[in-house]
Amino acid sequence: MQRHRPDFLLFFLILCLVGGGLTMVYSASSVTAVTLYGQASYFFVRQCIWAGLGFILLFLFMKQSAQGLRRLTKPLFVVSLLLLVMVAIPHVGTSVNGARRWLDLGPINLQPSELASLAVILYSAYLLDKSQHHLMEFRRSMMPPLVIAFVVFMLIMLEPDLGTGMIIMGTVFSLLFLAGTPLRYLAALVAAGGLGIGLLILLEPYRLARLTVFLNPWKDAHGDGYQMIQAFYAFASGGWFGRGLGYGIGKYLWLPESHTDFIFAVIAEELGAIGAIALVTLFALYVWRGLWISLHVPDRFLSLTAGGITAMIGLSTFINLGAVTGILPVTGVPLPFISYGGSSLLIKLAASGMLLNISRYTRTGEVPEAAYTSPGPNRRPASG
Repeated sequence: MQRHRPDFLLFFLILCLVGGGLTMVYSASSVTAVTLYGQASYFFVRQCIWAGLGFILLFLFMKQSAQGLRRLTKPLFVVSLLLLVMVAIPHVGTSVNGARRWLDLGPINLQPSELASLAVILYSAYLLDKSQHHLMEFRRSMMPPLVIAFVVFMLIMLEPDLGTGMIIMGTVFSLLFLAGTPLRYLAALVAAGGLGIGLLILLEPYRLARLTVFLNPWKDAHGDGYQMIQAFYAFASGGWFGRGLGYGIGKYLWLPESHTDFIFAVIAEELGAIGAIALVTLFALYVWRGLWISLHVPDRFLSLTAGGITAMIGLSTFINLGAVTGILPVTGVPLPFISYGGSSLLIKLAASGMLLNISRYTRTGEVPEAAYTSPGPNRRPASG
């Protein structure tokens, strides 16, 4: 395959998202940073460091060869599994708010589930590429990626982190669809997955409480519904054009997690509906560009990898925005590139570097049949 320059529009979108994210992290976290550490830029400086490291990874992966990405699949998956097991070991994993999701590595905390999300995409794409001539055989095509995704899902549920687990399973389902898996199999898998998620919610009182609060947050306005109600107030306060950057009031300890999971509420308050819509548009363009790249790569492994990365970013964005706006229950999923969090930013930039790398192999003017081979009767290969 011939290589050319990476997709400039995608790179520009990444710069806009990260730049906007750093700006909003400073604005949303300044009050909390002064309260806890006596320094308004505490979280901002740390996020800038993570962004710098993330862009180093982005450029490294962007320069990597296609074979280099293939060789990375198994080692990355094994490392992510080992890190997830380490998190599950008492006194090794670090607990925050009752969840043991981090490894304390001295000056930094690493969240292995973020790495696992990317590792599952690469390994699943590799397995689906190998089984492209056996799409109608469940055991040889669908079973391997489902098994590795389920193993990772169960390890993540030990933390527990249902939101990240749902993103991983949703991403694998997206990969199966893109690989040409018959729709009747996908429908059965989605139904089984929905049933499993429902059981996990019913078995944990705090998850059931989140679901109940999601349906009517004012039933527990000073408890579980408080965060969602404060987000609603922030949206209403911002109006169309916002209070102005830095002039929001929700971050003055009224809105919990204002610089992490609920940073979109601060964006809507300070930049208004116009700013919120602009951010959603950037994410929509990222997803569109990622899908375009996926459809125009002649190599099946690269095509599926691009589709999986795009699905991961898209699902993470949808779940976060859905929770903040009250469309979905709160799951603790950060907003990609925007929310404060080093592991998330690092992995999302590394994944974006891979996507930029894959964009160097695209062929314009047609959608290669090799991208998504679908010999089954339910779907024809994509074309033109």
